Amino acid sequence: MGKIVHVSSAERVLTAALLVIVACATSVIVSALLTRDADAYADGHRRVTAQVVRVLRTPVAAARSAPLPATVVEVVWTGRDGRSHTGRTVTTSGHQAGDRLALWVDAGEEPAPGPSPTAVVVVVALLAGPAAAGGLWTAGHLVRSGRRAWTARRAVAGWEGEWRTITARGR
Repeated sequence: MGKIVHVSSAERVLTAALLVIVACATSVIVSALLTRDADAYADGHRRVTAQVVRVLRTPVAAARSAPLPATVVEVVWTGRDGRSHTGRTVTTSGHQAGDRLALWVDAGEEPAPGPSPTAVVVVVALLAGPAAAGGLWTAGHLVRSGRRAWTARRAVAGWEGEWRTITARGR
């Protein structure tokens, strides 16, 4: 029969060290990319103070004491060219016509989502490392399992061939 191979503790430590290095490197790279994108956001966007022209979709729960957290509103603001621009955006509920709110617009003077909050950048960077390490570990585990299955299949095929040879001679 085939011999049973056990993973030594040194191999486990080496695997764990490799996974920690992959996790840390991935977190650093993702953090750097997200930080660079957040820093560059102001290059193509700017923050303006807009005035609500009208509320387009009132939350269903507006009549109750606990309104829904978002409402679609039409807003107007002054662009870089000095002209008035109009657009639609989603904002917290409770705004009425005439209210002012801060809004991010892109280079084409269209409403845009704001930059990623710092907490989101940190959480995504921290989760990216373990996710990459887990994916690498899973891939390695699948490769090892596939290799074992392939080896076992070859062994069984060899045994079946030998059995056919032995039974053919015995007749």
